[in-house]
Amino acid sequence: MSHGTLATLIAAALGFLWAASLCAATAEDFITVRGSDPTFAEVMKSGKVPRGKNTTTGFQGSTIRVNHDLLKDSPDARRKIPNAIKIHTLGHSAINRHDFPNWTRWYQEDRNTQVFRLFKDEENVRNSRGLAARVEAFSSVSWGKGEFHEWVGTFTIIKPHGCSIFQVMNSEIEWALHLGMNDNGDVSYKHRRGGGSKVIARNMVGKPFHIRVRDNGHDFELFLNGKSEGKGTYARPSGKTNFRWGMYLGANPVRHEAMLLVTGAGVDVRDHDADKASALESGTREEEKEMTATAGKENDPVDEKKGLRIPERDWTNRKGITVRASALFEPGTDHVTLRINGEWVIYPIDSLADKDRKELLMALDFIE
Repeated sequence: MSHGTLATLIAAALGFLWAASLCAATAEDFITVRGSDPTFAEVMKSGKVPRGKNTTTGFQGSTIRVNHDLLKDSPDARRKIPNAIKIHTLGHSAINRHDFPNWTRWYQEDRNTQVFRLFKDEENVRNSRGLAARVEAFSSVSWGKGEFHEWVGTFTIIKPHGCSIFQVMNSEIEWALHLGMNDNGDVSYKHRRGGGSKVIARNMVGKPFHIRVRDNGHDFELFLNGKSEGKGTYARPSGKTNFRWGMYLGANPVRHEAMLLVTGAGVDVRDHDADKASALESGTREEEKEMTATAGKENDPVDEKKGLRIPERDWTNRKGITVRASALFEPGTDHVTLRINGEWVIYPIDSLADKDRKELLMALDFIE
């Protein structure tokens, strides 16, 4: 066996073990919060973030500590946060690194993980543009049409909210490529010539995923966990392009608190390990298979008219493994029958997570 093949197998094994170690983790397991955060109305009343101008005063918030053990084997775990970045918040559009400590309500760094936060009812105040709440980092590296530039990093959604989480942004003609999330933690991709949005990952709350984006000022490519998810072109005849990551809501209100972690963000780095990123994708697929494997095929034909029909939803077991399926539940039985990959399989109720099991019991009470 060649050294290269052995290295690939080791990387794949590490990636699988990392994914498997996250099966029982929840979003809350990734962070510890120290302190409290006032409402946005209280922030504005303080006068530290005035309306109508950029300010460097900022506003400090509670301290977030990241559980790095859950991220230590990710493809980007050992990469430091770039020094040559700025952040854009609702109170200033280009905050320099030496002023980052003033803005901890919205942005923090814990070792190599960036913490992005937004809170209910927040909005842009630095100028007259309505809503447009955001907290984004952006690269000092910018380019016109020419050589490819590359961004890599690992995202972990902690508190999901509908918003943009990554943009290939041009200084004059807006974004070319856009990644977004919704309140369920689904991740979507779209671009200017793409004709709509495409969901590339579902139910990603508390499930780290690796993103790689390449752009040369005209052409671009997107990879999720090492797998190609899209590519295209968007002419940018003027201005400069760079990468932006974090959270941006555009013309939408902040309805509740949102939090996103980004680990090992890098621009034009040389240490990117494509094999390890691909292994993460394989590990994630194996997690999804495990729940199906613990269920048994229904040997007898299923009477789809019998029992309570449950529309497609996410089902989670005690290990934290999730599968999306519609179901039938017959009161008095000790199992739920799931429709997975076109087949009916039975799954023990006792093996479901507490939340799912309680919801089934509530459905039983309703029927009785």
